[in-house]
Amino acid sequence: MPPNAQVIFVDDASSEPVLELIGDELPVASITKLRNERNHGYSFTVNRGFASATGDIVIQLNTDLVLDRGCIKAVVDLIERSSKPGIIGSKQIFPTTGRLRHIGMAFGKHSLRKIFVGMRADHPLCTQTRQLQIVHGAIVAMTRQCLDEIGPLDERYYNTLENVDHCMKAHTRGYANYTCADSIAYHWSSQSGPARFARADEGDAIFWSDWGSLRSIDLDRFVDEALDYVLATKPNLANYKFEPLSLCRSSDESILIDCIEQRWGGARERLHHSRVFNSSHTTLWLPMELPLRAMINPAPYIYLVDRISHLSENRMWFETRRRIVQEELVVDTGGAVLTTNELVALNGELP
Repeated sequence: MPPNAQVIFVDDASSEPVLELIGDELPVASITKLRNERNHGYSFTVNRGFASATGDIVIQLNTDLVLDRGCIKAVVDLIERSSKPGIIGSKQIFPTTGRLRHIGMAFGKHSLRKIFVGMRADHPLCTQTRQLQIVHGAIVAMTRQCLDEIGPLDERYYNTLENVDHCMKAHTRGYANYTCADSIAYHWSSQSGPARFARADEGDAIFWSDWGSLRSIDLDRFVDEALDYVLATKPNLANYKFEPLSLCRSSDESILIDCIEQRWGGARERLHHSRVFNSSHTTLWLPMELPLRAMINPAPYIYLVDRISHLSENRMWFETRRRIVQEELVVDTGGAVLTTNELVALNGELP
C-alpha cells in the first residue's frame, strides 16, 4: 500500500464490531471509518467510500480478499502507463486450490462469463493483461477523472452486477478497461450469506434491459485464443478428426461449435449431444451419463461443458479413453481449453 494512501472502511451495518477490530496504526496517510445505520447493500456502501475519497486514483476492495504483495502497485502502474484507463481489475485466484478464479469477463449470447475459470493460475493464457469490455468488481481501480465521468455505482443494483454496469458505462464512453495479470488477489467470494442474492433476479433484469443491445458478444475471442494456443503447442491435433460431444446446458454451446468448426471443418456434422436437463447436479460422471459405445468410440472427442470442473470426477473414464485415443480436448463456456491429460493433471496425474 502506498504510504500516502487514504484508506476508507465502510461497515454496512454488520452484526459484528468490525470497525473496532481495525487498528489505527496502518502505515498510510489517513484512515476513515464509516458505518451504515442499517444494511443498504454493496452499491450504497461503496458509494459512501467513493464520496469520502480524495485521491487521483480510487481503488475499490471487497472484504473477502487477500492481496498479493504487489497487487495495488500493479494496477496503479497500469493506470499510469495507459492513455485513457477505465476500470482496472485484478487477476483472481481461488485461495483453496490455487487455480484461476478468472482473469476478466466476457459476454456470451445471453450470459456473463468469467474467463478461464479453473485453469492453472500460471498457465500462459492466464498471465496476460487484457483489455476487455467488463472486469470483475471484487477489486478494481480507476482514476478520479473516470469515476467523476461515469458516476458512482448504480444503487438500483443490490449486491449483483453493479460493477459490470460500471464497466459498461466506462467502456461506452471510450475508456479502456483491463484485467491486470500482474495484480493478484485471492478471493473467497460470496461469503456474506444468502441475503446477498435477495434481489439478484431484479439486478439481472435491470442490467439486460439497460445493456443487452449495447454489449458486444466476445466470448468467441477467448475460445479462439485458447484453441490457437493448444494448436500452437500441439500442432498434431490439427489433423485429428474430432467429434464434439456436448454436455452443455447453455446456449453458448453454439459459440464453442462455431470456433471448433473454423479449425476442424465438418466437426459440426459430427456433433453428439448428451445432457440431463432435469438434474440439479453440475458434476458429470461420464460412465453414468453416456452409453458404453461412447466410451469405446475410436474417434477422439472434444468435450463441450459449462465448466471444466464439471468433469473433475472422471478418472476412470479418461484412463479408459487414453488407451483408445491419444489425446482429446475439453472446451468450456468460460473459454478454457485443455487436453484431457491436462484436465486430469489438475486433479492428480494419471499413472
